Amino acid sequence: MNVVPHLVVALALFVPFTAVNSAPEADKLQAVSRSTVWQRLMHYSISEHGHSAKSQVDDADFFLAEDGRTNPQHELSATLEAFYFAVSDPDQHAICRYPSRWKFLSAQFDLAEPPLSPADCPEFSQWLAAMDPHSVSLVLASSYLNSPSSMFGHTFLRVDPANVEQGSKWLSYAVNFGAELNAQDNSILYAYKGLFGGYPGFFSIIPYYEKIQEYSHIENRDLWEYNLNLNPQETRDLVSHLWELRDIEFDYYFFDENCSYRLLELLEFARPTTELTKDFSYRAIPIDTIRSVLNGDLVDTVDYRPSSSTEIEYRISLLDQEQQALAWQIAHKNASLESPQLTALPAQEQAGVLQLAYKHLRYLQLENPRNQVAAQYSLDLLRELSRLPDKKASHPPTPEVSPDQGHKTFLLGLTGGESMDTGFLDLRVRLSYHDLADNRAGYLDGAAINLGELRLRKSKDDGLQIEDLSFVDINSHSPRNRFFNPITWRVQLGMQRQYSSNDDFLTTQAHGGAGLTYQIAQPVLVYGLAMGRVEFNELLDTKLVVAAGALAGGLAYLPFGTLQLESQYYQFSDGKDRHATRLIQNLPLGQNSALRFSASHNKQVETDFDEFSLEFRYYL
Repeated sequence: MNVVPHLVVALALFVPFTAVNSAPEADKLQAVSRSTVWQRLMHYSISEHGHSAKSQVDDADFFLAEDGRTNPQHELSATLEAFYFAVSDPDQHAICRYPSRWKFLSAQFDLAEPPLSPADCPEFSQWLAAMDPHSVSLVLASSYLNSPSSMFGHTFLRVDPANVEQGSKWLSYAVNFGAELNAQDNSILYAYKGLFGGYPGFFSIIPYYEKIQEYSHIENRDLWEYNLNLNPQETRDLVSHLWELRDIEFDYYFFDENCSYRLLELLEFARPTTELTKDFSYRAIPIDTIRSVLNGDLVDTVDYRPSSSTEIEYRISLLDQEQQALAWQIAHKNASLESPQLTALPAQEQAGVLQLAYKHLRYLQLENPRNQVAAQYSLDLLRELSRLPDKKASHPPTPEVSPDQGHKTFLLGLTGGESMDTGFLDLRVRLSYHDLADNRAGYLDGAAINLGELRLRKSKDDGLQIEDLSFVDINSHSPRNRFFNPITWRVQLGMQRQYSSNDDFLTTQAHGGAGLTYQIAQPVLVYGLAMGRVEFNELLDTKLVVAAGALAGGLAYLPFGTLQLESQYYQFSDGKDRHATRLIQNLPLGQNSALRFSASHNKQVETDFDEFSLEFRYYL
């Protein structure tokens, strides 16, 4: 427990103000308390007109004044007082607990000699020496659809020592901000708490190699390392402020005050001339925060670290079908290292087969790292590789388009079309993020995450009305092969307008399904899913119905854009059926714009109709 705040409250009534050689003027205290650095040190949010402040820190132990969370000037005065309290344990002294506050305030005021300096703080000095901060990188882990908190990706900082240029990233540290979850919470409670700040968030620091193992090896997520141009002093300032935030609680909000937003705050403190958080008042998607850092001219270079699955997929692409099968058989000991199928190959092709077998075996070992038999077999494969004259392994090339160069995540769309022989205009607004047919560059093939999508329609026969309102829509279409066997799945919750021959109704519905996806050619995915649906619909006799069905479709990533064809069928519990077939052609016009043609045939509530549309889509 941090005893400094309690000492301040207890002693402030008895200790005279001796923090400065001459009592500071009120104007000076007020000016410093309103300074950018002090506000960022305390994580204050200032009202639009500057009349009130409130810190986003939700932990009373962080503040030295009773009203320090909402009164920057009182907190500043209490901090100056605390610098001159005598405590028996130097590690509990305010200067040791808040070294960044001391550094800043000692430069603003003519302070008297304190009882100690940061150099006299054993725990802080040892911790800082162990970190040896010299430079910082902002790391983006690609999206991970099996974790709700990481569906949009995840960012964290890497703090490097002075000799990182010599290949010492394994000695670096990862700085992460994350929610402390309750394992007993169900998915509904998890979503509620994540949206409304029900989980506490904390900073943590772990060795970088552990993050590499977690993301790149275990969760199969590529890492993009944005190496920042913070100088050594700015890096040290950032790390010193992290010391102040140890075990300090923030409310965690999934959309805005999340992992990526908190890291921007750290970077703003390290370089006070930057403005990184001002555009993230209601949502902070990781890739958008990366763009903010790039726009702030904080990035020097970008490095790409492929995941284990990317490494394997790359090695698969270098071999023909027979060689791929042989590598799988060798990894699973269904073929020996002396197999004529292997020894008859040229040395370079033997190396390719063995490298794939070795990578696949190591990937399988992640599920059982203590398997000594598999570990020994891995060594046997490496030994066999070492005997080959051409054994140097190539690495996956860096993708031509990095995630930050993909389309932006907020979408506006304007559509003109015809349905039931009647013209219409649609306005689409989507808060985030990417659908299956959106501009492909910078995003994962076969993955789609959309939250908060509204489509309004004005037709000749009807006034302006809601056509669709989607709360959440997630699609995961990772292709299967002999090395990977992912399950394809999708889930959607929202409201959809359904039509009969003489009426329409905005239904509330949820549907989802699971199935398989295969890649039949380099740019083509085909998929099939078993589907289920539950729906409340006033057009039906029983109002609330459930349905079972099937869906089949395909995605072709063509040079001029993405083509999607999809057909689905449902049999409902009231005996009625429903089906739809849709063709989409998305044509990128630039990084953040596209034209989308759509044609569909639909059977809904005892009515059949066709719909054709052309949409201009703009991402911002």
